[in-house]
Amino acid sequence: MALADLFAQNVIVRWLTGNRRRYDLAVSMVGVKLGERVLQLGGDDPGLLAALGAKVGYTGRACAVDAGAEAAVRVRVAAERAGVLVETFTARYDHLPFDPASFDVVVIRPGGSLGSAETLGHAAQEATRVLRPGGRCLVVAGGGRGRLAASETERFIQIAGAAGLRGARVLAHRDGWLFVEAMKAATA
Repeated sequence: MALADLFAQNVIVRWLTGNRRRYDLAVSMVGVKLGERVLQLGGDDPGLLAALGAKVGYTGRACAVDAGAEAAVRVRVAAERAGVLVETFTARYDHLPFDPASFDVVVIRPGGSLGSAETLGHAAQEATRVLRPGGRCLVVAGGGRGRLAASETERFIQIAGAAGLRGARVLAHRDGWLFVEAMKAATA
């Protein structure tokens, strides 16, 4: 096979899988490991879950919930392009279709159907329910489109505290991304 053919295939592969490097910072900040169970709630950009699904591998579990069926299809297509296994669900954020303590990490992606403070509050309460004791909940906002306002940061911290999550803090506010982390108490 000629070098030009290899180059052409590489370009096609990169086009099919998307720009994974865009999510390197987010995947690093979320901190999932091979074999863990991760749930993403909302988000109009399905690429992050595909990147997280690649990180947890086939021994882990990567799930997405969105209120709209179109968003679930976008997540599924992005995961297929990336070659990762991701489960998608269409459900309301105030009633997630999972048992208590089903996940190690829950990622909340505000925006779209998860944009209002009330909806974010419901999502944070359900995230608390489906997290295992000692599990982490992260609000991951942005994605390279400019800085978010400081008031947004405070709003996320307040919502996490109201949902019963502990130790809410800003992990980073970098390159247009905002990462707010909180934990579920280690004992129920």
